[in-house]
Amino acid sequence: MAKRKPARTSRTKRFQLFPPIPKGFDAEKATPKELRRYGIPLRPDPSRDPGLTAIWDRSVRHYQDFEHLQASITPGNLVLDPIAPALGLFPRETCGFELTSFNAPFTIFSGRWVVPNLHHSATQAGTIFFHTFFGLGFLDVHVEMTVDPGQNVTSQITLGSGAQVNLPVRPGDWMNVMLCLQTNPAGTAAFFLTNETTRQRTNFSIDTGFPPAVTINAGISRGVTQTPFNPLADFGTVYFDELSAFTTSGTRLLVDGTATSMVDNGVTLARPIRLNDFAFRIDHA
Repeated sequence: MAKRKPARTSRTKRFQLFPPIPKGFDAEKATPKELRRYGIPLRPDPSRDPGLTAIWDRSVRHYQDFEHLQASITPGNLVLDPIAPALGLFPRETCGFELTSFNAPFTIFSGRWVVPNLHHSATQAGTIFFHTFFGLGFLDVHVEMTVDPGQNVTSQITLGSGAQVNLPVRPGDWMNVMLCLQTNPAGTAAFFLTNETTRQRTNFSIDTGFPPAVTINAGISRGVTQTPFNPLADFGTVYFDELSAFTTSGTRLLVDGTATSMVDNGVTLARPIRLNDFAFRIDHA
């Protein structure tokens, strides 16, 4: 997959799933009890966290009329032993941006990207595996994709462990993801996943036991766990934008971090290009 990390003890956890939010539910007028029932964070203190408050206000207004799906995770038990690195994307496998913050861990990372359409080259045999990834520490959300010689493309939202999420996605859709990881001993994580094209979203949480997040990253990768160096599908360009990251001491910009191109035997296969403070694109080379 996109990333690897040092070995750690596997622990099985169960997701906390929330009932679907009723259409037209007004989070701005809801009580704290109602917000907790649907897994919606309480509104931040605007005087202390104006940036977070702005994201909260924008999100609850923008997604108020979306279809909220009750999350279904397959399998329902998550083995917390993700194959992700604590630091560093791998140039032969991945392409994108990564940012570290050792002194102030990341607590929230949000952004969106367009799911690419893939093309299978006639010179490559068999099914090609491709992923977009979005990560906060050891938390990962992927759009896992395949393309076969007949140009048949599949796409599925997965978590770093390989668990599948029931939010439908297809090439051309805009995905919006917000990942949250508390610095409490339980390592409580919250996932908010939205398909802006189909106007559907879902959310869930889990006590991961993970340490505070010192990295964020986003990009594309090729291969599967057992064979990470399979050919790279032709994907044209993938755009990532509206990228926002918050640490315990303020905001950070992912594109201020390290840019990693995918290079194999001296040949560049894909390269990331910064567009502005909140966006970048990845071009197939």
